[in-house]
Amino acid sequence: MTLGGKTMTVNHQKNKPASSYESEYMDTLRTLFNENSQIEAIRYFLNTTYLYFKQDNMIRRKPEVIVMGTSIPEELIYAAGAKPFWILGGSLGTVAWSDDLVPRDTDPVSRSMLGFLLNDHFDLGAEALIIVPITCDSSRKIAYLLSAAGKKVVTVDIPPEKSDPLAGLKWQGQMENLAEKLTDHIGRRLSKKNLVQATQLVETARKLMRDFIQVCRQKEGLISGALRMAVLNSYYYTADLKGWCGHLRKLNLELLANHQVISAAEQSKPKILLMGSPVVLPNYKIPFLIGDIGLQIGATLDSSIQKIYASSTQHKASKRDPFTAIIESHYRYDCSAAYAQNEMFYQSACWHLEQGGIEGVVFHVLKGQIEYDFELERFEQLFGQEAIPVFRLETDYQYQDVEQLRIRMEAFMEMLAHHRYREEKRAI
Repeated sequence: MTLGGKTMTVNHQKNKPASSYESEYMDTLRTLFNENSQIEAIRYFLNTTYLYFKQDNMIRRKPEVIVMGTSIPEELIYAAGAKPFWILGGSLGTVAWSDDLVPRDTDPVSRSMLGFLLNDHFDLGAEALIIVPITCDSSRKIAYLLSAAGKKVVTVDIPPEKSDPLAGLKWQGQMENLAEKLTDHIGRRLSKKNLVQATQLVETARKLMRDFIQVCRQKEGLISGALRMAVLNSYYYTADLKGWCGHLRKLNLELLANHQVISAAEQSKPKILLMGSPVVLPNYKIPFLIGDIGLQIGATLDSSIQKIYASSTQHKASKRDPFTAIIESHYRYDCSAAYAQNEMFYQSACWHLEQGGIEGVVFHVLKGQIEYDFELERFEQLFGQEAIPVFRLETDYQYQDVEQLRIRMEAFMEMLAHHRYREEKRAI
């Protein structure tokens, strides 16, 4: 396997990275490549992820704007003349780096994100404006710790009640403040022309991602659910979004042109909807486990995936100025944990239910992210109406619980198999 110009040999001891930080992302990328090596165009997306996480690159990197999580409209950053450097968590290695900074029971996403920015190995935030959307109490604490460490931080309060008549005005005020901070930091005004160009770039990427999801449905079983997730994740790891779009277009065409016969066994695997706490690279233990036991990830639903469907040109906001269109569209589609009642999350689940083909739901909850647990009962009722079982899976970034999770997941799979048999017998 070749990544970043280096040839990596799977399970070859002398090529194994020294640190746990590097070994985690390399192991994940090797697994993804080995499972899907027949698709030539995937190499670019795995390499993009490799170049993002590579520690030597982290040491040299001096991003202008860092975004914690996905709850910020990136069009504003592109329009200001910068490229967003996303920090999403996902790394057990950076969790360890933040051990002395936060309480032990802090959720792993917050710990991992903080570890990326406050560690002894590299200093990503040395020259950056760090944008911290306040989606939970932990994000507010992160903003404080970063400010106390001398970092340049701007927080964005997300109005938690979309039904509040003043929510739109509050959100607009937050976005205007962010735009002002971006202009001051980068030195470029968010002109109408720049906003339109940024919108076109981001919406091109989102359209291609929607096409990719549709192609994967048409070519079911051709690539693994984990790889589909990794390709979509790589949107947040590219330093060249325009080039990334070209490669995703190429991948879509390669998949459509592929006439490989998928085995009946592969096609008959029960399909599940993976939803809840976002699963982000490099910690892919849950997608890999789902595949290992013989289930297929038919679809995923979380705050990072839902952004794909946001469009500032396809509803009434498009009739307004581009700034208003961008921020209204983002707020409308955002389904992060910031909301008292996450209606967009629920509506998206309803849409997946209408699409059909889902036989079970894995509701993923990372320890400490209780915001998702507050939503669980509604989803159990929703899917229960169609006799679709919901399996709540709580974990963190540690790997010690994999075998315990495997036992529980296998029991869930047996339940799905029994349910399928009962439905088939009823149909006869």
